[in-house]
Amino acid sequence: MMSKDDSVPRLLEALAEAKTWPERFKAQLEAGADIRHEISEAGKRIEALEEQAKEAMKRLGCVSPQTRSVYHGMADMLINWQTFRDSLGETT
Repeated sequence: MMSKDDSVPRLLEALAEAKTWPERFKAQLEAGADIRHEISEAGKRIEALEEQAKEAMKRLGCVSPQTRSVYHGMADMLINWQTFRDSLGETT
């Protein structure tokens, strides 16, 4: 915590934002929008965020309280995303 590194807060913000994407996509789909491309791109970003979170947790180590925050942010994002993907009936 001695450094001014703001990568963890930025990562937590990105994870929280990504957690909201499924609701926005659901609304767009219900409105009849063809957003397959956006969903595919979001899936790629979700995977990249997951990797960033894993790397951050490795860097922070077990004893850092930030590790738990990153873990929970990543888990919440992934649960929302997978639930959304399951609701589409797609496996990609």
